Amino acid sequence: MATATDLTTRVLIALTAAVWAMVLFVAYAVLSVPTASVEESAAQVCDPRRPDEEQCPDGQWCVHGQCTPHEEPQVAQRGEQCRDCPCDVGLQCGADLRCRPRNEPEPPAPTCGDPAVEAAVARLTQACLQRRTSVQDRVEGGEGCSADEWRALLADDDEMNSLLAAFPDRLAVYFPSGEPRARQPWPDASTRAHIVGELASHAKALRDAKMLFVIGRSSPDGSPTDDHALALRRINAVERLIDQALGRDKPSERGQGPMLIGWGAPSDRPVALEAFVRNYAGTQTPIATTREGSERLAAAFAAVRAGEPIPARRSLERDVNRVVLVIPVPCAGTKEKP
Repeated sequence: MATATDLTTRVLIALTAAVWAMVLFVAYAVLSVPTASVEESAAQVCDPRRPDEEQCPDGQWCVHGQCTPHEEPQVAQRGEQCRDCPCDVGLQCGADLRCRPRNEPEPPAPTCGDPAVEAAVARLTQACLQRRTSVQDRVEGGEGCSADEWRALLADDDEMNSLLAAFPDRLAVYFPSGEPRARQPWPDASTRAHIVGELASHAKALRDAKMLFVIGRSSPDGSPTDDHALALRRINAVERLIDQALGRDKPSERGQGPMLIGWGAPSDRPVALEAFVRNYAGTQTPIATTREGSERLAAAFAAVRAGEPIPARRSLERDVNRVVLVIPVPCAGTKEKP
């Protein structure tokens, strides 16, 4: 009987030890492995409402709640195109989109008869005709693309944005973070008067354009869906402000004016600061909600062009993605009929 009792005791002790071993193993798995995963995940998480430099490593910024690397741009040398990359030290990107020494005089601004503008219009026309592939389109052949077809080109053709940078009268309207909000009026009366006055100074280019691209951007502060909706609200706001600047009381009065092509750029592909200054800022004064804001942006863009340090660089990168680009195309982009 004693022997049986000892055997039972030893079995119970072994089972108890096995159970404790399993408990300790499970505790280790729960406490150590998930913790490592959380720490690894937490290192990538960021809050777009806070400055990027406070939460992301150098060379990264906050995109949809995760620290994302900036792509390093290539550097162009003298005489090389600077449409898609910055110029080397001591050079600046000229109006012809080629690098030149800083003290070298700028060539005249391109006009509708300028080869660079005509080349861009020809490429736009070619892209349009390639998009129009239906039998009816091929038969008619001379009506150009519809607004929807141009939007599809903007979404699918990486060259489109660089082509639009060839047009000298392009404007940029800058928005505060989160504005305009859904179903809320924007802007207030004084801000509206300021922006309308700035747009009115470009009334001739806006009215005489053959096409008017209106491209909305939003910084990656929320979900992609919310960011896109914000970009579309910005487009609608600027289109209404343009109507007022041109003396139109409502959209139905646009009549025989230029085709209006509005497109919301995806926020998961934010434009880099140097690329924005090179391709979009142009020579026109930035249009912010206040004159002081416009002067601040103009000074910052001048510093970028000069290769000088930008104290509030991360904030400026957000600003250039809270914008609506207005690009008047001065020449017809349709196929001529024989």
